[in-house]
Amino acid sequence: SEMQRFKDALSRVPVVPVIKLYGKIAAPTSGYSRGVINYQSVKPLLAKAFKQRRLAALALRINSPGGWPAQCDLIRNEINRLSAEHGNIPVLAFIEDMAASGGYYLACSASEIYANRHSLIGSIGALAVHADLQTALKERASLALTLHRAGKRKAIFNNLEAASPESLKFTNYMLQGIHAGFIDVVKSSRGDRLKGAPESELFEGDIWLADKAQQLGLIDGVGDLEDVIAKKFGRSARLVDIGPRGWAKFASGAAGACDILQAAAAGGLWSSAAAGDLAAGDGSGFRGGPPLAA
Repeated sequence: SEMQRFKDALSRVPVVPVIKLYGKIAAPTSGYSRGVINYQSVKPLLAKAFKQRRLAALALRINSPGGWPAQCDLIRNEINRLSAEHGNIPVLAFIEDMAASGGYYLACSASEIYANRHSLIGSIGALAVHADLQTALKERASLALTLHRAGKRKAIFNNLEAASPESLKFTNYMLQGIHAGFIDVVKSSRGDRLKGAPESELFEGDIWLADKAQQLGLIDGVGDLEDVIAKKFGRSARLVDIGPRGWAKFASGAAGACDILQAAAAGGLWSSAAAGDLAAGDGSGFRGGPPLAA
């Protein structure tokens, strides 16, 4: 019958769930963190995406200036695990304004990466920030604070003292380790698509537009999600938005856009720190230590 043919046709339509990864990357500080990407908020979305019937691929819309490296790694590992459990379902990443630093780390969860021609891509590095509040307080407020400790390296990172040679040595140790891990992720994800550019060009925190990023092998092409999905799976492929609903959806999207704009404005898109690296912390005290950004 006509109805049966319609059902048969519908049953063959490939489904591609779409998850938006918008905003800075940081661990949640409360039950609900608006405009923040973290493992806790993304994990249930991934579980829902991989439960879709007629699953053909997972699409990630990425618009992130970066953030905490552990959260990036947790999310990437979960994506890779679920993809493998479901027969190596392809994962496609689509970069919007930027995938800088940790944002590009998330993109490396995908088997293929696409971007807009004006997207900002890269910033493969790590960053730590130390603010010497003691000097500022003494000079501006005539206020001196004293830190007491048990254990000579306790609170080796704090904003009440100038950075010591010992703290700088340990900071470098952590940064080098995080940077090395980031490089390993990029090499593992991109493989022989990296075009033989020297590591001094690829892995020193530079940011590129899409054409140069494609030349270097950091992305696979320039294209919009809808067009790429249609070419790969046909015009009948159904995109399914996986994400929060109602007020939560509005608040998350609005806050994520603000985070990106603030990060870009605070550091300048072309600074060596990169707009993405600024998302490591809130800029409010750094919670007892320097924020580490990927």
